[in-house]
Amino acid sequence: MGEKRGFANIVRNTGWLLGGKGLGAVLSLVYLAIATRTMGPAGFGVFSLVIAIAQFIARIVTFDSWQAVVKFGQAPLRDEQKSSLARLVGATLTIDVLSAVAGIALAAAIALLLGPVLGWNRQVAWMGLGYASVVLLATRSTAVGILRLLDRFAAAALAESMMPITRMAGALIAWWFNPTPLGFLMAWACSEVVVSTTYWILAFRYGRSHIGAVKPVGIGEARRHFPGILNFSVASNINLSLLALINNVPIFLVGMFAGTTGAGYYRLAAQLGNAMTTFSQLMSRAIFAESTRHHMRGGQEGDMSALRKLSRQISAAAALSAIFIILMLWLVGEWVLVKMSGAAYLPAYPLLLLLAGAAAIEMAGVSFDPILMTIDRQRLTVMVRLVECAILGALLVVLLPRLGAQGAALGVLVASMGGFVMRAAAVRRHLR
Repeated sequence: MGEKRGFANIVRNTGWLLGGKGLGAVLSLVYLAIATRTMGPAGFGVFSLVIAIAQFIARIVTFDSWQAVVKFGQAPLRDEQKSSLARLVGATLTIDVLSAVAGIALAAAIALLLGPVLGWNRQVAWMGLGYASVVLLATRSTAVGILRLLDRFAAAALAESMMPITRMAGALIAWWFNPTPLGFLMAWACSEVVVSTTYWILAFRYGRSHIGAVKPVGIGEARRHFPGILNFSVASNINLSLLALINNVPIFLVGMFAGTTGAGYYRLAAQLGNAMTTFSQLMSRAIFAESTRHHMRGGQEGDMSALRKLSRQISAAAALSAIFIILMLWLVGEWVLVKMSGAAYLPAYPLLLLLAGAAAIEMAGVSFDPILMTIDRQRLTVMVRLVECAILGALLVVLLPRLGAQGAALGVLVASMGGFVMRAAAVRRHLR
């Protein structure tokens, strides 16, 4: 019965998160259509490079502290230890703030020093620095963790829904008053601030009865009270950083080899393909929260048996969903692309198929990383990502000069296949 309830909880919580993202999926097609048609391939390429810069930097320095809140907050929550929970939140929030400061310094170095090497002009560099600073300062990972620890996924869905609503309104304002990459970047920046503010308001509302007074907590104190938290957080950060390399470095290189127009095609294809990775990311968050709770409740042997069954159920559901979405893209993907952005973006269609294939593979293995993190195999997840990055790097060296943007997308697809096989083997081995 426990496994059934666990899977039902994952489905329910994923449903809540999808409720927020479902609206976002519809609105994103509209605001992407406004952005692509207004700026054109070249302008959208500049916009895409700036977004990629910010996302890359944020991922490099971010510790995804929500996972630490969920993992190390289970026992204090169960035992109603408000002071312990406050100490945990203080520790993760301190990490978030320090990461944001370090990230702004890194953004300045990349945008102003490395930017000219990558062929960015001063406008792109300064816009990249400004947008990255907003993304980093609008930190919300700890607030996300509080809501997931308390199983408030409906509240998280409400906060997430603020992103597409704000971007939609901002896109319309930019289209009317400032139809340039800068105007749309300002709209996207506002959405980050609104979402972060909403998350913190909801985290305070639901967390104040469970969490004591929060104050900054140093690394030494956090390690004393929560053994293993530093290793867990560092492994999470490295894993996220490697994923950022896989997701964002190709677009930088496409911009170098194929110019901003090619980068725009690649970004648009990735955005549409990411409709699937969005689902897998949401399901991954629900899986991690539920598997961690389940792992805390029972004995070790029972947990492994339950996690094996849970992993099989999730993988079957995710694989079927991935196949369905891939078939839909084959049937109507080109039509959607042309209707949304215009015939000028037709060169993005082959990229869409390749990147959607990579996203489908990620979706099929959605349970692997959360379960490995639950059973404290963080180093293994990092090693797999390292090998995946090495495969992608080798493929980009070979394919990008010959095939341009399509070579980059093909490299991402093959690297995703390799990562899937390695993660599947790791889960099978450690859940025996």
